[in-house]
Amino acid sequence: MLVTKTENYVNKFKTTLQYLVEYSGVKGAVIFDSDGLVVEHINKDGLDPEVLSPLALLIIDQTSQVLFKIEEPAVNSMVLKSSDSWITIERVNDLILLVRADTGTDDLLRVRIGQSVDMIKAYLRERYPLLAN
Repeated sequence: MLVTKTENYVNKFKTTLQYLVEYSGVKGAVIFDSDGLVVEHINKDGLDPEVLSPLALLIIDQTSQVLFKIEEPAVNSMVLKSSDSWITIERVNDLILLVRADTGTDDLLRVRIGQSVDMIKAYLRERYPLLAN
């Protein structure tokens, strides 16, 4: 049997999101591009990632505009906490990682998110070396 490159392909974006979602309290995670197109997602509560991506882009854009007015650089990372959710938004080159968790989730989730960002960057360097910085 002939093995082609596509048969050996491992979706490392999916692997990264699985690593995040296996953490206790994480409701879901989405990777999308700067236009809001979903690249990969995993969720436990059924929330549509097509709803999350434009909302996250709006939050990032509006916050960046306010920061621009006070001569600060654009948003690279944000953490939003409500009474029942902890939402983290991380810019990874031209992609955006959004992670939703329960507010009861411990702060070690930040470490796991940081490791996931590193995994995404490594995959981008490996798969798209001319695009990754």
